[in-house]
Amino acid sequence: MSKETRQPIPYSEPPDYFTFGNAAGYAEGFRTGAEGSFAKGDRWAKYWRSSKLDVLVTELQEGIFSIVTYPPAGFVIDDTNYIEQAERFRGWILEYRAEPYGWRILAASQEVGIDEFQRLRRQYKEG
Repeated sequence: MSKETRQPIPYSEPPDYFTFGNAAGYAEGFRTGAEGSFAKGDRWAKYWRSSKLDVLVTELQEGIFSIVTYPPAGFVIDDTNYIEQAERFRGWILEYRAEPYGWRILAASQEVGIDEFQRLRRQYKEG
């Protein structure tokens, strides 16, 4: 995390979304105190992944976390052929397990689709 001003994102350069391992790392970081976040509350924290990505970690239930990575505000898509295909965010819903230690994927937006991911996220959040 950096407090420095972000550099502009060049046109036609897609966000560099990360993988499950990175998502689990952010979830673990939040679970252990959210050090490195630029904003946080009791059940959420925001991080700068890079000038091209923000990360939001939310505790949906005890031991269940949502990790969503997305381009920062002001991200522009300049190719009308690409706009319908653009991936607006990538997300995971992960469960923390103490024994055996590790993270388990409950849902991933790439696997279930954006609409289903959002539905599942709301469902877990409501308990």
